[in-house]
Amino acid sequence: MPKIAILTGGESSEREIALLSSQFITTQAKRFFSVDVFDFPQDLPRFIKDQAQYVLAIPVFHGRGGEDGQIQGFLETLKTPYLFSGIDGHSAGMNKVFSKLIAQSIKINQPGFQIILPGEQIRFSQKSVVKPYDNGSSVGVYIVGSQIELNHALETVFKLSDKALVEEFVAGEEYTVAVVDLKKKPQALPVIWIKPKKNSFFDYKSKYSDNGADEVCPAPIDKKLSDQLQQIAVKIHQTLGLKHLSRSDFIVKDQRPYFLEVNTIPGLTKNSLVPKAVKTADLDFGLLLKDWVETELKKRVR
Repeated sequence: MPKIAILTGGESSEREIALLSSQFITTQAKRFFSVDVFDFPQDLPRFIKDQAQYVLAIPVFHGRGGEDGQIQGFLETLKTPYLFSGIDGHSAGMNKVFSKLIAQSIKINQPGFQIILPGEQIRFSQKSVVKPYDNGSSVGVYIVGSQIELNHALETVFKLSDKALVEEFVAGEEYTVAVVDLKKKPQALPVIWIKPKKNSFFDYKSKYSDNGADEVCPAPIDKKLSDQLQQIAVKIHQTLGLKHLSRSDFIVKDQRPYFLEVNTIPGLTKNSLVPKAVKTADLDFGLLLKDWVETELKKRVR
């Protein structure tokens, strides 16, 4: 039975979620492969020592250091095949500024935004969303409605990142669309409607708490809107050169989608969105993993 290494953990603010996601991936992968799990950084020396015995690695990280292309560059240096996107795709997905500029270039609608550097002054003009340019899981995201709140949000964000993204606040419904490579072609899964129960938006607590949000899949929307959201998600997946799996998030106001961001290794915990969409689409995540692994190994044989 082929041996697979699952690399997880990391040192980002999303380490805990990465460890939970790796449990799901491990369970699915063990149906078809011999699996060992490596918790980085503590297991890094062990992986380097043993890496030649593994046919492929599955990086399961969220946030900086694992979902931004760094770990993928490390694996390419070792000439170890791996799942999910390559260096460029992860880098573009994690960098919200870069991904927004790419979306802008292909005329995908999104909220207005500006990039703020430490020390720059910005005057409050409208309700806005402030976030780090390179974090995930809604870590460090603030909705601000005054100059005082804006100043506080920026001060906090600059403790996490060296750039802040200030977006126009769009009041609407939240939706997300996962894309999986199926027989080497990207396929959008059913749209999920997200309705946070306790908080004003789909924040970290809503994402990973039991009953933190109502997540309805398929979303109760008309086919035209559903098709539009799916088409945009696939276009983002293809334009950024993503592989195997991605998930794009949207706000919809007056039937008009606004693209927010793309996740190149979306959460895969028991409360996460992608497993729900996979199940609704009558797909088997373990079989998807098996197909992705076999496809990558065939490339290596050539």
